[in-house]
Amino acid sequence: MIKYKKYQNRNEESRAYKKWFGRAVHELMEFDEFVEHMANHHCVYSEGTIRGVLIEMEICLRELLLEGKAVRFDDLGIFRIGLQTRGADSSSDFSAENIRGIRMNLYLGKRFRAAQLFKEAKFREADLYAGNGSFVPSVDDEDASNP
Repeated sequence: MIKYKKYQNRNEESRAYKKWFGRAVHELMEFDEFVEHMANHHCVYSEGTIRGVLIEMEICLRELLLEGKAVRFDDLGIFRIGLQTRGADSSSDFSAENIRGIRMNLYLGKRFRAAQLFKEAKFREADLYAGNGSFVPSVDDEDASNP
């Protein structure tokens, strides 16, 4: 279930001034919680094995990206590095000195593309909002997350 909160556009210069919109509300799942979740999905691997594999995956992914490789994770997508560069007047004027930074790019696989996720998504308004904009679970939400 994807929860959302409503907000009103208060930018007086916007054509959408005073219109209402929705924003997704997220509950951060920490790494250990994700590992436990995976282990509880009728998985034959222990939490320790899953944790170890995911940590090694992270280490290897970083190593391969820094070697200039693009890495495909099945339907999740392709991870690769993109560059932030400063323009040069000519090809001969361009060098590594023009590279200002890098970005991590993820090209989503079919099952994770927005259109596909939207087809399967269910939405409901979050019950309570915290001052920082995050969702505060109600008793019903806590019960729903523990089937």
